[in-house]
Amino acid sequence: MNEIINQELKSGIYKGWVGHRRFSPKPHSFKYGIFLLAIDLDELPKLTNIGPWFKSNKFAPLNLKCSDYLDHKSQLSKQDVWLKIQSLGAKIVPKRVMFIGQLRCFGLYFSPINAYYCFDQDDQLIYLLAEVSNTPWNERHYYLIPLNPSEDKKAANKLISEKVFHVSPFMDLNMEYQWVIKKPADQLKLHIQNMHLSTGEKVFDASLTMQRMDFTNKNLRSCLASIPMMTLKTLWGIYWQALKLFIKGVPYVAHPQK
Repeated sequence: MNEIINQELKSGIYKGWVGHRRFSPKPHSFKYGIFLLAIDLDELPKLTNIGPWFKSNKFAPLNLKCSDYLDHKSQLSKQDVWLKIQSLGAKIVPKRVMFIGQLRCFGLYFSPINAYYCFDQDDQLIYLLAEVSNTPWNERHYYLIPLNPSEDKKAANKLISEKVFHVSPFMDLNMEYQWVIKKPADQLKLHIQNMHLSTGEKVFDASLTMQRMDFTNKNLRSCLASIPMMTLKTLWGIYWQALKLFIKGVPYVAHPQK
């Protein structure tokens, strides 16, 4: 019975790949396996009762500690997301919000980007709130990307936002992000590319390509068995790729405020 209930949830698990490609000043690319939890915030109380592998604000192999997100509150709700996107200029109150990102894995947390997919009353995707963090500075910034529902539900929305947050010490801020966003379904696809403002050159892109799984104890256990230390893997990957860029002689770009 529990498995049937879980299959009816809007929440799920996405498992697949994240890939980065740098085109200049020197080419560099990598691809890692990853899994992310997709949590409909209205379903959060129900999810915490599914079993021992996932909890909210309580130690578990995967723990959604609400103070890790948004304004570090003790709870994470649809209303919290609305207050954040409203402060960034949003006009439409979302009917439903899907959080997709990384959680605390055996007590450790770092997530380069968390996405809050906001839907209207017709379940059309109207906003994406991207919560971006950097390391080692431990800063956070939010990009709000408004989306216009397409008549073709399979069509992607390509939008632009100015890069204003220092993430990589090997890339400056004289760029813009171009986002290609699709509504999460059986697959999750998100593509971001950096275009240099002065030259119009494409400098870098990042892509998520993932497949949905039901939110069950069996699937949570399977994901943890395949990638048992997701947080450490994420941090290790960031610093390992930074070392490779340094060895290749890619120019270092200092943090503008540090």
